[in-house]
Parts: sequence; C-alpha cells; structure tokens
Amino acid sequence: MASPAVETPAKTVAPAADLGFISPVVARLALAHDVDLKQVVGTGLKGRIRKKDVLAYIERSDAETASLRDDIQTAAEEGRPASGDQIIPLSRMRRLIAEHMVQSKRTSPHVTTVFVCDLTAVVRHRDAQKDAFAQNGANLTFTPYFVAAIVSALKQHPLANSAWSDDGIVLKRAIHVGMATAIADGLVVPVIKNADSLNLLGLTRALNDLAQRARAGQLAADELTGGTFTLTNHGAGGSLFATPIINQPQTGILGVGKIHKTPVVISRGHPLLPDAGEVIAIRPIAYLSFTFDHRVLDGAAADAFVAAVKGVLEEWEG
Repeated sequence: MASPAVETPAKTVAPAADLGFISPVVARLALAHDVDLKQVVGTGLKGRIRKKDVLAYIERSDAETASLRDDIQTAAEEGRPASGDQIIPLSRMRRLIAEHMVQSKRTSPHVTTVFVCDLTAVVRHRDAQKDAFAQNGANLTFTPYFVAAIVSALKQHPLANSAWSDDGIVLKRAIHVGMATAIADGLVVPVIKNADSLNLLGLTRALNDLAQRARAGQLAADELTGGTFTLTNHGAGGSLFATPIINQPQTGILGVGKIHKTPVVISRGHPLLPDAGEVIAIRPIAYLSFTFDHRVLDGAAADAFVAAVKGVLEEWEG
C-alpha cells in the first residue's frame, strides 16, 4: 500500500511591519521570484510597494546576474592558454603552498604595520663576533639577531605568540620560531623549537643546520610543524617592504627587509650618541613588516610588539 501523501504547507510571504500594506499580487510575485521585499524601493503612496516596483527589481537583478556571469566567463576564457603559451605543471609543493596561502587569507583578517629599524648596533656586534663564531663552526648572519629580538618581544607581548580558536585565544606557553626558507621548488618553514632557551650562538647553529638541511631536503616532518611565530627574511632578495601572509594558525609573521645604508636624523639621547644634538648620519637601516591577525591583535598591541623588536635590535649589547 502506498504511503499517504504528506501535505506540505504552502509558502507564504509574511509582510514585515515596516513594509506597510503588501497586496496579494505583490506578495505572490515576490514569492515566485524569491524577492526580499525589504530590498525593493516602493514608488506608491507613502512608499507602498507596487507590482511594477517588484518587476523593476527583478529586471535589475537579472541584468546584474547576467553581467556577473559574462564577467566570470570572460575571466575563464582569458585564463585559457593561447597559441604559443606554455603550461608549467604544478608540483605537489606548489599546490600545497597555493592552498595554504589562499586558506590563510580567507581565515584571518590580515593587517601589516611597518617600522624603520637602525641596525648599527647589530652590525657592529656581528663584525666583532663573526670570526669567533666561525671558529666555533657557526656562520653568524643577521637572522639570529632577528630571532633573538622576536623571542624577547614575545615574552613582553605574549598575545603575539598565540592562536585564534572558537573557544578563545590560545596563548602558547612555548616559543617555537619558524624561519621561512626558500628552496629550489618552493618554500618551507623549519622551526626552531624552544627558541627562548638558546643564546645567540645556539640560535646561529640551529639556523645554519635547519637552512642547510632544508635546501638538501633532509628535514623531518616534525621540524616543519609546531611553530608559534614566523620570521621571513625577504630582504635577502633585495626587497625593502613586504606584506607577509600569516602561517596559520599563528597570529603573526615578521618580515625583515634589505639592510641598506640611509641618511637618518639622530636626536639627542640616541643610545649610540647620547651626548649629541640632532645630526644626520649614515646608518644601516631595515624595515620591519609585521602582518598580524586583527581578530587577536589590535593596531596598538601590534605596534607595541614591533617596537619591542626594534628596541632590542637598536640597543643590542650582546
């Protein structure tokens, strides 16, 4: 025996109180074309919505939809290879990088703040110590200084060492700093675990080792995961500014631009010239570009974090 048919109540349009009187003709027309009457401008007496108003709205909506469809089709056609174009097959790494970047931008609102940093103290310290580091088998670059400054700033501003979750903001107890590293076919981010437990020599050795093995493809999976903050040295390629993309689910990523000599005004009280008035001097400058998740950090908190990084670098004492 066939089951009895279940009667489904007919859909109705319940006019909102602020729409005033809606005639049955207008209500049926809106229902048939799935029109939200709150979006329709009425031209009748006291703003009453008339049949012609709904028809005009439908016509405009259809035109906009057709235009959007044409734009999508045009974009698709322009994306197709033309005669003589070359298609570069996507490697697994390139696909993963693309997916990660798009997912990151969709996940969190990205904001970038940029600070100028005088690296005179760091340059002097490195010049004085690089030979001694080399004798200990360590190639002292500028990167360990940046990591050390990040660690110090994260201790002062722990919200930058966190992750957003539906349950709340997760403050990370450990400080694991990832270092974006370019390799032959893409980009990897090896992680210095417990970076706060290492001095400058320890950070230098860790960075040397991770970078060398990253380029040789010898990193273990757990050396590429677990980061709580990321550093990217985009200045290695000559770039001054950048807007780095956050390495999810982290809250921030700091980009360091090319170190370049620039004339700057140094005021009285500068740590390197405490007794001088305002003078113009040539200084090694780099721009610090901090991209952060605006759900977690407000602008003032983000700026305070970068100011702390800048302070450590500009007043480096070793």
